[in-house]
Amino acid sequence: MKIRKASDTDKKNISKLHISSIERLCGKHYTNEQLNAWTSVLTPSVYDQALKEKVFLVAHDSKQDLMGLGILDIQNAEISAIYIHPDSVGNGVGTKLLFELEKIARNSNVVKIIVHSTLNAKGFYQKHGYLDHGLTFHRLPNGSKLECVRMSKELPTDAEQRH
Repeated sequence: MKIRKASDTDKKNISKLHISSIERLCGKHYTNEQLNAWTSVLTPSVYDQALKEKVFLVAHDSKQDLMGLGILDIQNAEISAIYIHPDSVGNGVGTKLLFELEKIARNSNVVKIIVHSTLNAKGFYQKHGYLDHGLTFHRLPNGSKLECVRMSKELPTDAEQRH
């Protein structure tokens, strides 16, 4: 598996991966109505702004099939998204994307990073040192609201990591 910067040519496959991840991994935590509202906004063009303004990474296999995506908003010190293809869950894809995004954040002088985790991903972030700050809501472009967990992590400096 390799991680690289996402490009415009990835948008269609990113959309498919994102929708598949939500439908298959989030279904036990959200209603069908919420899932439909969430996935309905995920057309390829919805990624245009993130591709231009954020750090947008994709993980892929040797055939260039997408295994996961990760988005970092450096300006707001926030991981905007990490989604893994359901067939790639448990293979370290999410962890590798998270570590790469954290490294980029540290190199950009971010000392504390936040994430608004889906309910199903809370344990993943906790396992990697994120603290739970309680439930909140994420508003979708179509006005729907999704319950999520506000989490944060202090990012160690390179010197702190060596000790």
